[in-house]
Amino acid sequence: MASVSGVTSSNSNSIYGNRNVLSGLATGMDTESMIQNAVSGYKTKISSLQQKQTRVTWKQEAMRSVSTPMIKFAQKYTSYSSSTNLLSSSFFSKAVTTTTNGANASKVSATGKTSSDVQLLGVKQLASKSTYSISAAALGLGGSDGTGAVSITAGEDLNLSKVMELSNVSGTLSLKYGSNRTIDLSFDDLDTYKTAEDFVKGINAKLAGATVSNSSGEVVSASTMVTATLDAASGEITFSDKQGAGNSVTIASATGKIKTTLGIDESAKSSTLNVKDKTLVDESATVGDYLSGKSLTMTVDGKTKTITLPTYDSAAANPADNFAAGLNTAVQKAFGTGVSVALTGGKLQVAGQKGSTISINATNAVGKALGLGGATATSYLNTGKTLGDLLGLSQTTDADGHITAETLAGIIGTALKSTSKITYNKTTDTYSDAEGNLTDKDGNRLGADGKQLYGYDFEINGTKLTFTRDSALENVLTAVNSNTGMSLSASFSKTTNLLQLTAQETGSAGQIVIDDTITGSTTGNLAAKLFGVINDPTSASTETAKGTFSAGRDAVLTMSVNGTKMEVSRTDNTFDVDGLSVTLKGTFGYSTEDVKDSSGTVTVPAGTFIEGTEPVTFTTSADSDKILDAVKGMVADLNEILKSVHDAYSTLPNYKSNKTRYEPLTDDDKSGMTESAIQKYEEKAKQGVLFGDNDLSSLYSKLISAIAPGGASASTLSKMGITTNYSEGITSLAVDENALRDALSSNPDSVRDAFTSTSGTGGLMVNVSKVVSDYASTTGATKGILIQKAGSSYSSLSLLNNTMQDEVDNYDKQISKWQSKLSDKVDYYTKMFTRLETLTSQMNSQSSMISGMMGG
Repeated sequence: MASVSGVTSSNSNSIYGNRNVLSGLATGMDTESMIQNAVSGYKTKISSLQQKQTRVTWKQEAMRSVSTPMIKFAQKYTSYSSSTNLLSSSFFSKAVTTTTNGANASKVSATGKTSSDVQLLGVKQLASKSTYSISAAALGLGGSDGTGAVSITAGEDLNLSKVMELSNVSGTLSLKYGSNRTIDLSFDDLDTYKTAEDFVKGINAKLAGATVSNSSGEVVSASTMVTATLDAASGEITFSDKQGAGNSVTIASATGKIKTTLGIDESAKSSTLNVKDKTLVDESATVGDYLSGKSLTMTVDGKTKTITLPTYDSAAANPADNFAAGLNTAVQKAFGTGVSVALTGGKLQVAGQKGSTISINATNAVGKALGLGGATATSYLNTGKTLGDLLGLSQTTDADGHITAETLAGIIGTALKSTSKITYNKTTDTYSDAEGNLTDKDGNRLGADGKQLYGYDFEINGTKLTFTRDSALENVLTAVNSNTGMSLSASFSKTTNLLQLTAQETGSAGQIVIDDTITGSTTGNLAAKLFGVINDPTSASTETAKGTFSAGRDAVLTMSVNGTKMEVSRTDNTFDVDGLSVTLKGTFGYSTEDVKDSSGTVTVPAGTFIEGTEPVTFTTSADSDKILDAVKGMVADLNEILKSVHDAYSTLPNYKSNKTRYEPLTDDDKSGMTESAIQKYEEKAKQGVLFGDNDLSSLYSKLISAIAPGGASASTLSKMGITTNYSEGITSLAVDENALRDALSSNPDSVRDAFTSTSGTGGLMVNVSKVVSDYASTTGATKGILIQKAGSSYSSLSLLNNTMQDEVDNYDKQISKWQSKLSDKVDYYTKMFTRLETLTSQMNSQSSMISGMMGG
C-alpha cells in the first residue's frame, strides 16, 4: 500500500491503520491512491498547523535563550545571597581589608570601615552565654556521675542458682496468608506461657505487633487480618482469616523450640497447632545454666566486641564470683585492663576509665538473667528511653484495666483529648486526629500501649511544652532546641554523662530559669524533674545541689571614638562602632587581680582600667581586586546580554532563492533527507525567528538607558573608568581597570554610590537591576515580561503558563480536531470503496456463473 506521511510525527504508517481494505482486486481501481488524493486537503491543513506550531516552539526556545542569561545575571550580581552582589552597599563596605594595630592587636579583629577615629583602650571581660549542666546520675536518671571511673551496675543480684523459667515455644513461626503474603512471629526465651489460654493470648499479641500488606497494598497490623483461637477441649489452636475474605492461613515454617515442642510439620501446610499435653515452660535449668555459653556485645569508646559468657560451675566455692571472674577475663581480653567486671554487693558491675563510654547489648533474656533489666545497659544516660521509663511512673486503673489517673515523677498528669477532627481507619481499626495522634472514638489521646495518655507541662524561661510518658528524652531535647521562646540549646554528652542547657545568645539577658512549679499554679514542673531547679539567674556563678549554673555576662570595654573616652557594655562580642564591625577575642588593659601595698591594703582592685595601656587601632583599605573582578565580570556578562537581545530582534530571517521563507520541515520533507541536511536546513529556518519583536526592542532600549544615564551620573561613572562604546550597531560597557582602581583607593564611597544609589538618576546596578527584573523576574506574583511570554526553567510553573505555550496548546487542539476529521474521511472512503469492491466481486461471480450456465 501507498503511505501517507507527515500528518503527525507519530502517524507515519498507512492512513488505513488496522482497517481491512480490498484494494481494487475486483474493480481494477487504485483505491488507495484515490483515497490519498481525496484526503490530501486534510493532510495539507494538518501539516500547515504543525509547521505553525513548530515555529512558535522555536520562538519560545529563542526567547528563553535570551531570558536565561538575564536570570543568571540577576542571581550573580543583584541577589542578597550572592558574594558578588553589586546592588548591595555592604558588598562595597565589606570589600575592604581591616587590620588591627598595637601590642594587643591579636585580641581584637574587625571588618568593614568607618570614617571615625576608633580606638579600643581595654577589654575588661568578654560576653558569655548562660550555661547550666547537671549529671544524669545526680538526677537519678542513670549512668555514672562523671567525677571518676565510669560503670554499669546491674539493678538486681546475680543469682545463678535460681531456677529460670524458659519458654519451650521460643523461636520463630511464619504464617502464610493467602497465596503470597507472609507473617513472621518471634518468641523470646522469656516469653513464657503456662497455659494454652496464655499461649493463644501471646500469639494474638505478637500478631498485633507484626505487619502485613492488605489487598490495597497498605501495611497494617497482622492482627487486623489474622486471629488465633483455641479449642480448649482438644488443645487445638486455629489460625483463620479475620477479614472474612476466604484467604487460607497456614503454617509456612518454624524454627527453634516451638517447632520441636509442638511437632510442627511444615510440609503439612496446616492451619492449626496442637498444645494438648504439651509442656510450654521449662523449669529444669538455673540462671547459670542458661547463661553458660551465651554471648553479648560490648562497646567501649566506640569499639565493639562480642563477648562469650563463661560456663557456670555450680560446684565452685563461690559460683557467682567465679562466673564474674571468667567474664572479667573475657572482657579484658577484648578491651584490655582499662575495663573490668566484678561482683559488687552481689550485683554485676562493669567498670571503665574516667571519660570512657560503655554499652552492653544482649537478648532481653540474657540481659534480665544478668540483672541488667533488659537488652541494653549503658554507663551513661540512654536518651532513647521514654520519660515513663526514666522517671517514676504510677498509674491507677479500673476493673477493666483503663487508666483513670497517672503521675510521672510525682506530678499529676492531665488526661489528653484531641480537639481536632477524629478519623476512623477501617483497615487498622484505629482512630486518629488531624495531627496523626492515636485516639479512641471519643478523641481521647492514646499511648503506645493503647491506653489513655496523660500530659505534663514542661516550662523553661516562662515557655511551656507538653510531654507524655511515651516522649523519649532525646525528643525532649530536640523540642527545646527548636523552640524559639525558650532560646536555648539542649544537649547531652555520653562522655561526661552531663545534660547541658546553654542560652542561644550571649549577654546578661540570656538567662535560664526553671522553677519547681509551673508559673501561676502549684503543678509540678516536668523540666525541674529532668534538669533540676534553676531560679536564681542573677548570681554570676551559683553551685546548686545537683548542677552548676553560670549566668551570661555582657562584654565590658573602654574605647575612644573621635577622642571621646567611654566604658561601655555590649551583649555580644561582635558589635558595630560607626560602621566598623569589631570582634573581641581576649581581655587586656584591666588589672586581673588586686594590687596591694606593703601593708596589705588593696590599692588597685581587680578589674580596674590601667591608664596608659597601648590602644588597639584600626587601618582599613579597599580590597580593590575583589571589587574590580566583580565589576569586570558584571560588564562582560551585561555586554553579552546586550548583544544577545540586539541580535535576537534585529537579525533578518533567511529567504530562499524564490523569495519565500524557510518553513519548518514536514515529516514528508524529512523522509528523503539526512540528519545533517535536516540540521543545516533548520539552522537556516530558525534564523531571525524573533525578528522585529517589540518586547526585545524595548528591552534593549531600556538597558541602554540604564547604562548611559547622561548628566552628572554619566560623568561620575566616566571618572571611575566606566564608559559606553558603540560599535557595529551595538552599545556596550567598558571598564578602565586603572581608573577604577584609583577611584577605589581615593574615594571608595563614591564608587559604592555610583552603583547602589537610589536617589537622583540612580546608581548603575539599581537601574540595570530594575530593567532585568521587569523583563526576566522569575519570582513574585507577576513574572518578568519575557517569562510571561515564553516561560523559563527557573520558574517551573511558568513553563506551562505562558503566552507562547498557550499558542502551542491551541495548535495541539486544532491538529487533533483535523486529525479526527482525516480519520473520519478515511473511514468514509474506505467503507465506500470496500462496498464497491464487494458488489463488483459479487457481480463478477454472478456473471461467471451465468456464462457457465450458458456454456460460454
